[in-house]
Amino acid sequence: MSLIRKSVLHVETIYVDGDRVAAKPLKMIGAVAVIKNPWAGRGYVEDLSPEIRALAPQLSEHLTQLILHEAG
Repeated sequence: MSLIRKSVLHVETIYVDGDRVAAKPLKMIGAVAVIKNPWAGRGYVEDLSPEIRALAPQLSEHLTQLILHEAG
């Protein structure tokens, strides 16, 4: 998976919100990734969409798996 340089998973658990104790703690999960810049060294690129569409499936699969594993 050479596209992704690193990823970060953030987990926040909310026990009390607005002075109300949660019956069940709420877990908020976010994931981000740093990828190799596919446009590096190419100068101005007017249409970024071809590379985005090519990278999106792999990137979304990786981030989704991180979140699902944590939520498990």
